[in-house]
Amino acid sequence: MIVWAAATLIALLAGLWIARPFLRRGTMEMDAADSTISIYRDQIAEIERDREAGLISPAECDAARGEIERRALAAARTLDQGFFMGHRSVPAALGISGLCLAAALGTYALLGTPQAPDQPLAARRSEMLTQGAASGNIASSIQLLIDASEADPEDLETWWLLAKSHAQVGDHTAAAEAYRRAAELSQNDPEILSAYGEEMTLANGNKVPPAARIVFEQVLAEHPDPRARYYVALAKAQSQDFEGAIHDWAALLSDSPPGAGWEPMVRRDIVNMARFLEVDLLGYLPDATAEEIAAAGGSAPADSGARIAELETALKADPADYKAWIELAQLRAAVGNAEEALAALQAGRDHFRAAPFVLQKFDETARALGLDMLDRGPGVSGPDAEQVATISALSQQEQDEMIDGMVAGLAAKLEENPENLDGWVMLVRSYANLGRMEKARAAYEAALAQYAGREAALAALRDGAGAVLGAN
Repeated sequence: MIVWAAATLIALLAGLWIARPFLRRGTMEMDAADSTISIYRDQIAEIERDREAGLISPAECDAARGEIERRALAAARTLDQGFFMGHRSVPAALGISGLCLAAALGTYALLGTPQAPDQPLAARRSEMLTQGAASGNIASSIQLLIDASEADPEDLETWWLLAKSHAQVGDHTAAAEAYRRAAELSQNDPEILSAYGEEMTLANGNKVPPAARIVFEQVLAEHPDPRARYYVALAKAQSQDFEGAIHDWAALLSDSPPGAGWEPMVRRDIVNMARFLEVDLLGYLPDATAEEIAAAGGSAPADSGARIAELETALKADPADYKAWIELAQLRAAVGNAEEALAALQAGRDHFRAAPFVLQKFDETARALGLDMLDRGPGVSGPDAEQVATISALSQQEQDEMIDGMVAGLAAKLEENPENLDGWVMLVRSYANLGRMEKARAAYEAALAQYAGREAALAALRDGAGAVLGAN
């Protein structure tokens, strides 16, 4: 009704505007002929004024008057005479207005869609998301799936695709929730349940939580799912049942088809577990390579002891070298000191607790060395809200150490991905604020080299970072 009322009002106003001349009061206007003769009359009067003022002679005055009169007579013969008159006509105005109104409403009724809901913003948003998804934007695809799940919360396929999309971008918490809903709708399909348990585990820092272990064991009660078998073995290892874990992994590898996607991960864990248990790797992995046998035996370079001592000394002086922490953990693991290797990674985590990128590197190293099976603590992914809220309660030294870790984390991230102009500016300014001018200059020079030849980027570096160093 609102749409029709608005359309009627607009059409009526347009009709009245068109009919406006018929609503004026009556008028009378002089025609073009009378107007032209008036001009000639004014010219004759002007000649008379010039003669009286002595500007022209009487003979010149008579000649000019004769010429003007001749032109006036010629004009009078060629132009119409009389007056134009305008009359008010209300019926004509109403008729024109009604015609405009009928034409407008008829056209809208024929071509318009007054019954369509008024949602231009929603339509535009959906169109933009669809275009983004078509171009390969995973965020747009996820949002479309979220919208679809809200519109039809009983659609299993939507929840399944949403869970896989969340897992693809590393949002394991959201993926676990989507898989949970999909498992409910599928009436506990083994494949979906197994994926649900895996996402719970990944969201927990690769530590198998009790709820996930229950899910995996429920799956195995009905189906020998390889993923469930792997994570049940991992749960055994994390609960210190190392022998049970290595037997389960060996059995899984024996039952797996050649070239299975999970084979490298299972072989790695068998090698690490053999090293922890100090057992013969060939008893569990008959086709072990020379490299795997060496790794399971804890072999290390001859100078490992000296290098370990060197790293320990260096890290006491400068704990902001995350690569040194990782190398120390690797060397300690290689010589058979798994607990000390884990302690090195934990010490690094403590220093870099505000640098998620470096924490991720520590977690990757722990998994590669099998140390995550010894790590009984929760997964580390950066400071949570409670930790952030208590930062102000730390001592000045602890706060300084946290800041150092954050800056070192930024430097590590730039080392791996140097195409981050804002990151370089932040790193230089951070070093300068900490009074480490040599590192600030080194970072500035590295940034200049990274963006050599790109004048816009170099100008931004000079403005944002060069200023704190007094550089041009």
